[in-house]
Amino acid sequence: MKSNYITPTLGRKLSSNKKNEPQSLRDIEEYLRCLAQIRQENNISIEDVMQHLNYSRSTLDALENGNLEFIQYPLNYFFTRQYASYLKVPFPQQFLMSHFKPGEKKQ
Repeated sequence: MKSNYITPTLGRKLSSNKKNEPQSLRDIEEYLRCLAQIRQENNISIEDVMQHLNYSRSTLDALENGNLEFIQYPLNYFFTRQYASYLKVPFPQQFLMSHFKPGEKKQ
């Protein structure tokens, strides 16, 4: 049986396939806003998220409003991944940690 899962390898340089990269910071910001919409559609309260993930309300509000600077880099990347996982939403492979740096990928 073939598996579609590719095991990440440390130290291996990723190819620079422009197709897979987010086109702009707006792609990530839009994804963050979609997480809020998915949370609401699944009737998950902010309080439930705060309790389960131990995030503050201000952090969640900023994240769900698409503000990438809701917490310092690289924690913003890990918080986003953890929040997406909690909501059972796939995290796009093209969103690399470096895309979450302040001032990166702005157009």
